[in-house]
Amino acid sequence: MATNLPKVSLVSPVHNGGPHYGVCLEALTQLDYPAGRLEIIIVDDASTDGTREHLQEQTLPDHFTCLYPPENLGRSAARNLGLAKATGEVVILLDGDMEVAADFIQAHIAALARPGRQAVLGKVAPAPWVRRDRLQRYLYEYPRRGARQFAPEQPITFQYLLTHNLALTRQALEAGGPFDETFVHYGGEDTLFAYRVARGFPNGLYYAAAPLARHHHQRTLRQHLADARNYGYHNLPRIVERYPEISAPLAADYAWPLPGPFFRRKRALGTLLFNGLSYGIMRILTLLLPPPLSSTAIRYLTVAAVVRGLRRYVRQRQIGSVISPASGGARGSF
Repeated sequence: MATNLPKVSLVSPVHNGGPHYGVCLEALTQLDYPAGRLEIIIVDDASTDGTREHLQEQTLPDHFTCLYPPENLGRSAARNLGLAKATGEVVILLDGDMEVAADFIQAHIAALARPGRQAVLGKVAPAPWVRRDRLQRYLYEYPRRGARQFAPEQPITFQYLLTHNLALTRQALEAGGPFDETFVHYGGEDTLFAYRVARGFPNGLYYAAAPLARHHHQRTLRQHLADARNYGYHNLPRIVERYPEISAPLAADYAWPLPGPFFRRKRALGTLLFNGLSYGIMRILTLLLPPPLSSTAIRYLTVAAVVRGLRRYVRQRQIGSVISPASGGARGSF
């Protein structure tokens, strides 16, 4: 019966959703979940491309709430605004450029209901119109990227718990706390959130392929690497300043000045691996190599862009050694 189903709050911030936003919004109106047990909260973060006007012209079902802040808040504050209205036992975070199938909610509920699970990251695939270039093959198909590398019954580690298609119990949401609204540049706010969730539920984070969202967005490799570099320069330093114990899983120990001979050697290795010459050579190889070899090259370029951004920050501010990190996982998040 519907009354036995958990109440679900789906929070979907959007900023300049683009020409395909109508498809994403229409999909939310077609969700096959009892309206009495569902609330959908859309936050238009001061779109300037007609997305806000499109939303305001719609006659949406009663379980929809649309919020229209007068100025652009940024990803963290927009999420927090929507989450403040969420009353569900289960909360789903979904980016505004994602299209989902009618059974999307049920798939998340089924995955989250399995023993020990507090947060479930769903699968993301490209929308049909997205051109399958080398970057898209890396982002959506490369088996060593992100949560795909984990077995279905194996908990994932925090750096893979992204928020573009994520279901959480109310307890996990409270453990994560609000998103840090001082993060105004690309990336990192969901890393902090995920780390706090993982500290509360260290074996409660999982990946599931069934809750599928199709991504209506296409970046170029140049944009992808610029985002990675900006994350390394602007936000990664703030994360490892606060939590140096997670430098290794974020690949920050290749540039961040942690004390001791091991980390000095790690920084030396980072200088050897991620320098301008090797970066330039790999950019060329990326254009020449076919998938999946090109995916290996893009993985290198992504890590290199982050590390080089962080190294630039360290050099400009002449940062010395910081406190010793606690032991942590060694796998990267790229």
